[in-house]
Amino acid sequence: MLDLVRENLHHAKALLGQELDNRVFLAHGDACALAFPDESFDAIWTVQALQHIPDLHRVLVQIHRVLKSGGIFMDYSLNLQHLLKCLYSLLGKRYCVEGAQGSFFLRRGSSKIAAEMGGVFSSPVAMRFSEILFLPELRMQFTGRPTSILGRLDARLSGSLPLLSLIARQRSFTLIKPMHVQPERPS
Repeated sequence: MLDLVRENLHHAKALLGQELDNRVFLAHGDACALAFPDESFDAIWTVQALQHIPDLHRVLVQIHRVLKSGGIFMDYSLNLQHLLKCLYSLLGKRYCVEGAQGSFFLRRGSSKIAAEMGGVFSSPVAMRFSEILFLPELRMQFTGRPTSILGRLDARLSGSLPLLSLIARQRSFTLIKPMHVQPERPS
């Protein structure tokens, strides 16, 4: 786990305890300047992290650099919910798509972000939408529980249909770094 904020790493260490071993480690660092050698990782998974980094292109270039050829990059971000954005507009409220959100930066996952990722990776981007019914803003926490009827229904509604982008709270992106093609040597 990489984090710029040391307190987050201390919290993670307390939560993980004995789970930390030679396969799971915590690292303090900046995602825009990763201190790892090229092609170090088989997979990279970010959970609601990239959405808070203003220089998306820079961090994507770093992720691409440290990911092995054939490696998988997955990002899980808040989705740009077009219907909710319209509702906010009707109510005269601000719906942050990209920019300052209180004391931090927020960029919601969108097709524009997918295009940026695909451009850096020269790879197609698979998108999936989830948390269709899970609305923590309404303090309806039971909707996210897999044991509740709504939680099970929410899981079944999740998928990759583009129509879900209008209402899903989360959007995930998955890319595979293309394999290096070795140029043929002249005979």
